[in-house]
Amino acid sequence: MLLWIFTRPGLSRSTWISASLQTAVAHEAGPSLAKTLRRWTCAFIADRHCLPFETRGVGSKMSLLDNDELKADIIAYLQGVGKYVRALDIVEFLSDPRVQIQHALHKTIGLSTAQTWMNELGYRWAKTPSGQFVDGHERDDVVKYRMDVFLP
Repeated sequence: MLLWIFTRPGLSRSTWISASLQTAVAHEAGPSLAKTLRRWTCAFIADRHCLPFETRGVGSKMSLLDNDELKADIIAYLQGVGKYVRALDIVEFLSDPRVQIQHALHKTIGLSTAQTWMNELGYRWAKTPSGQFVDGHERDDVVKYRMDVFLP
């Protein structure tokens, strides 16, 4: 956007600083962003491989699921829940004050985090099969009928 404002045809050409300020205003920011945009653009013009990248949150956070003891407790809890587990079960488990004290947790996790954790733990969402055919050809009464009545 900065270069488009700086080089746009038909209108009076903006100066480098005014183009960066207009771009910053379009992004609801102030002169600080305008200065950063000029610095990034100059660096890019000098070296085409010099692109800015986002560093917030990259490698700065560890997942609570990296704690093997907590992970084992969650897996044991989910296995105790039964056949049909939900991501909400993890949220409820971690909301228990005893679990929070045991694992030194200060708050629980959100539902989307619990869904991500279930995926990392190997759980998958699937519909329950309905109308499944069960072949009972090996049941005792069927074998007896087949041997004695159907094929005497």
